[in-house]
Amino acid sequence: MRLNRETVILSSVACLAILSACAHRPEAMTDVQVTYACDRAPGMVVLYAGDTARIVTPGSDDTILLQRKPAKSGFWYQSPTHSIRGKRRQVTYTVGRMVPMMCTAP
Repeated sequence: MRLNRETVILSSVACLAILSACAHRPEAMTDVQVTYACDRAPGMVVLYAGDTARIVTPGSDDTILLQRKPAKSGFWYQSPTHSIRGKRRQVTYTVGRMVPMMCTAP
């Protein structure tokens, strides 16, 4: 049996659609506020809302907005300069090229 180019392309697109439907993307946390104590910083408050997370550092007016990214397990939010990744109460907080900090919610 000889396959033409259109058949091969349609088959490839169908396979990609099936695989993307099977990809795991945990549900976004909605309207949750979590306070974390960090090992090398004063701590932070993270406001999770849908596909975004806002980091607020106590004593600062700065707010950092992060977008949710696909994660194999747990969660991952990232901006060009900051990221938080974690499971349950533990997160790894990264700022630029600094050594990541471990943060825990009580």
